[in-house]
Amino acid sequence: MVERSSINLAPPLCHLVLASQYEMQQLQRWFNNAEQLHNWGGDSFDYPCTAQQFIAQLCRPATQSYSLITGHAAQWVGFGQLCDRFGCHHLARLVIAPTHRGKGLARTLIYELFIKALAEQPKPFSLYVHRHNTLALQLYIALGFVITAPPEPENPRLHFMTLEAGAANALVQGYLSDVNRRVDER
Repeated sequence: MVERSSINLAPPLCHLVLASQYEMQQLQRWFNNAEQLHNWGGDSFDYPCTAQQFIAQLCRPATQSYSLITGHAAQWVGFGQLCDRFGCHHLARLVIAPTHRGKGLARTLIYELFIKALAEQPKPFSLYVHRHNTLALQLYIALGFVITAPPEPENPRLHFMTLEAGAANALVQGYLSDVNRRVDER
């Protein structure tokens, strides 16, 4: 079980909050074309679509949506979803705001989602990633995710990846130690 109650998250450190309806509507603006949207959200997303259609496609049953917030101004910089799927905590639709990419926030988003999920129940993590998304694939491999056989019919465009709960917990402990060190340095 992961605890973070003793951590003072001073800016510019990040934290997760439940995504608001407004944020989910604004999220649509992070994608400029059908290819970007499908690479992120899956082929079921219509492009273009109304804000109402986008929300309907985004909000899946038993899936929780989170926003990554950073800084004292509570700036929204990322989005991700968690659900129970395949006996795992399944990470879905991870994205960093276009103006904040390249700053290591994708890793932070994943760590924060690990914290949220492990606080509820320790079990493995899973995700899908497009095979051509080399940046995301490199990040997931660096975090210890491994490509495994998918638990459903294989989509030749996607890799299914998993990470054991113990490995995720170890990553979180290192992350929290770094957060504590940064807070102490202030």
